[in-house]
Amino acid sequence: MGRSGAAATRASTTITRGAGAGARALYAVYAAEGLAFAAVISRSPELQRAHELSDDAINLLVVCIPVLAVAGGLLAARLAARTGSGPVLRWAQVLFPVAVLLIGLPAGLGGLLAALALFALSMGVLDAAMNAQAVAAQRRAGRSMVNGFFAVFSAMGIAGSLWISLANHLDLSLAAGFAPPAAVGLLIALGIARARLPGDAPAVPGDGARGGPGTSPAPLPGDSPVVPEEGARGAPGDHRPLADQAPTVPWRPLLVIGGVLACAYVAEGAVTGFAVKYVQDGLGGSASVAPLAITAFALATVLGRSVADRAVGRWGAARLARAGGAVALAGLVTVAAAPGPAAAIAGFGLAGLGLCSMAPSAYATAGSRDPGGRGVAVARVGVFNYVGFVSGTVMVAAVHPLSGYRAGYAVAAAALVVVVALAGRLSTGTGPATTPADRADPAAPVTGAPGPDERPAVDSPAGGRLDTP
Repeated sequence: MGRSGAAATRASTTITRGAGAGARALYAVYAAEGLAFAAVISRSPELQRAHELSDDAINLLVVCIPVLAVAGGLLAARLAARTGSGPVLRWAQVLFPVAVLLIGLPAGLGGLLAALALFALSMGVLDAAMNAQAVAAQRRAGRSMVNGFFAVFSAMGIAGSLWISLANHLDLSLAAGFAPPAAVGLLIALGIARARLPGDAPAVPGDGARGGPGTSPAPLPGDSPVVPEEGARGAPGDHRPLADQAPTVPWRPLLVIGGVLACAYVAEGAVTGFAVKYVQDGLGGSASVAPLAITAFALATVLGRSVADRAVGRWGAARLARAGGAVALAGLVTVAAAPGPAAAIAGFGLAGLGLCSMAPSAYATAGSRDPGGRGVAVARVGVFNYVGFVSGTVMVAAVHPLSGYRAGYAVAAAALVVVVALAGRLSTGTGPATTPADRADPAAPVTGAPGPDERPAVDSPAGGRLDTP
């Protein structure tokens, strides 16, 4: 091997190790957010008592959190278009745990409202940035990884709720209960301040586990590479500095992906918002049995996400999403028709298992529609997450007085029919890089055979790529 070959090998090894370290840092970010988010949401009854809020007032505040997070996601998209998702993530990782600390301080109602606004906005920014980084890690590795990041988030959410249960048992103050999760988040913010994140590392020839030295990552089932048009910003032949190219990301190709995600979160919002009350008030479950509905949903979600990356690698994201939508649909139908608590709890478990991979697959697909690779598409699609969650919660709250919880869950199940119908538009998002910066030869076009569940792509009138019917 000549000197140039040896140098390329050393460079590839160095970057690969750096990418691995960046992925580990990103796992820590997901863990910290899952812990802190669950801690705040699980302590809403204590916040209500501490500030003497009515039931309607605390419910309104809880609903406002994802609404403000939408604004955070849109802000993240604008910032990522200019700087990339790495700097956005680093700043959001500082602001989010600070907001958690502020929520626990006895600063009156005005202080609580300001802290919750900062919490929601920074959460929206953080979600968008870390999901964009997860997609970058997956594309760099050449294999499905996003489900694993979400599994860590979900597992630490369970840990956060258990911590708050202990804090309540020990009668800790709000500040004392929120301090440990916030401290974990700030420590991780310090750790990633100078760390190389997956989306930061420059690509080198052969970076990608499936391709080997000197090759691009091989596409997995469901990959759908995007090729910018000749002459467009970021297209082949555009030799301006990369920071000045900033390829545009049209909304239209993202709407179907966002629709799948929104419908999935309609179901999840219905579950997390009212599962306990349905089992207890609607089916006569005891106060100790009713919380098992959320436990079953959460555990099934964690277990499903822990194995979903392997399933995506074997069958493709589209097939997994179709099957998952069908399983979740069966779960919510079981919930709506349940004769007692046991059947409903089993149905909630099925719903968690079926929905576990929807969000990771949607974000991975969005990443493949982002020719600039800066996380803009991921941030935009993330907005549909909050829209769907709020819609599911509000829908059940509105239907319940008229027809009961059963009808609410039947409507949520209908949203999953849309998921099953459109799941074929999702892709693994691990194919060859879509920008000149990510290819060994910036002037070379993207190539790669489609996966077995991939439809051919055509140019849309609005730009970008759309799957054909």
